Amino acid sequence: MKFIQILEEPIEPGGLVEWTPFTPGGLGTWSPDPRLTSHNHEQHLRAAFEYRARTHREGGRESWLGVSVEFDEALSIPALRATLRFWIDRHEVLRSHVVITRDGLRRLTTAPGTVRLNMGRIGWYAEPGPLVEQLAGSFDRATAPMHWPAYLFATIGRESSFTLIFTADHSLLDGYSLIMAQHELTTIYRAMRDHRPVDLPEVGSYVDFSAAERRQADQDGADHPAVSTWSRFLQAGSGDMPALLSASADTTTVPGPAAGGERPQESRSGVITDDDTANRFAAVCAEAGGSLTAGVLAAFAMVHHDITDDPEFRCVLPRHTRNDARWLAALGWFVAVAPFCLDMSDSPTFDQTVARSTAELKHSRQGASLPYLRVAELIGHSGHPRFVISFIDTRYAPGAAAADAGRAKVLRSHSYSPDEVYIWINRTPSGLRYSTRFPHHADAELVPGFLAAFAACVRAVADGSTFNSRM
Repeated sequence: MKFIQILEEPIEPGGLVEWTPFTPGGLGTWSPDPRLTSHNHEQHLRAAFEYRARTHREGGRESWLGVSVEFDEALSIPALRATLRFWIDRHEVLRSHVVITRDGLRRLTTAPGTVRLNMGRIGWYAEPGPLVEQLAGSFDRATAPMHWPAYLFATIGRESSFTLIFTADHSLLDGYSLIMAQHELTTIYRAMRDHRPVDLPEVGSYVDFSAAERRQADQDGADHPAVSTWSRFLQAGSGDMPALLSASADTTTVPGPAAGGERPQESRSGVITDDDTANRFAAVCAEAGGSLTAGVLAAFAMVHHDITDDPEFRCVLPRHTRNDARWLAALGWFVAVAPFCLDMSDSPTFDQTVARSTAELKHSRQGASLPYLRVAELIGHSGHPRFVISFIDTRYAPGAAAADAGRAKVLRSHSYSPDEVYIWINRTPSGLRYSTRFPHHADAELVPGFLAAFAACVRAVADGSTFNSRM
């Protein structure tokens, strides 16, 4: 399943319709909800509020994620409308909103069955370029987190096919949510089209999860194991988060109407290996006593050491917090972060690096057992992750093979960060894919070169050859 920035690939043109949720009477008819807001959501909201106050532009900074699903049949308007209302009722996070007040945060929630959809016909597009530009602009405007809805649906209809796209601000969901969403939306639509019951398992509410996570995190103090884990990690970097690009690199920006004068990050994606090569690479990792995750991080560490000669490899890892069955298919932001550091000073072999990576993954896991924003509050740290590597295996998600064959793809918006480098590695039924975003630094070409060397390392390991005579 591809994970791409929305402008990276064309969308087959057709008739564009935007589906905007609304409730009669607006937020004034919603019920006060005492459930607490997660640290992630609160920080995201406050950042958007500060951005709006500083720039007089709507907050959000184009921080949305989305999914695009292809259907090989003519669009049924009644079935599609019923699908979207069913899905909104299924996931409470789409019917809940948090506002900033003088007294703090206030949550409002509306009951199932109260959200309706406004069908807005935008027009017919004969070329993919203008269509994608229109969609990207609509999603940027519609997903500002300080307003409800911070999400939007769109369909592109044709004579015998249609595309369904859903996008939402990051505060409402994560990438895994969208991997599951493509299967849910397809299943619900077919059930509504055929007038039969929807066959999906029960799902929990992210609003419940947020409240429980926040309540527990606020009770934990400086003696929590995550605090010492992060403290040691930050001390190893002189108090800073790790960065792939040098802090002194040129961050000159150029005018950009969507970003208030800042230039969006570069964005690239592609294939690292096919399925056979990925399997052979995983077999070598297993022989060395590690998982595919450990092997991917080991390969990155070896390439980083080869390029920079740095004695340590440091990055930040997203770790999911879906630790109960009811959260597995829930829509929400179920992500914590963990520190990751490998000693590379003795130029270890690949097998040795995998062993170290395996041990570090076990050790660093406790860093994600408390939301990092709570950790930062306890230790007085104001930095943010700047070099992040994410690995996810989607092969066992429902509908994974069809999605990977082109039936669905996960979308993301622009980012305007001047210092963040994010690399996503996805194991799909067809092999290993990558996606990355990085700023326009003077040394930014290091990132594509870093990824090319990583791909070469993976293939070399899979082929049983050596990599710089150290494996």
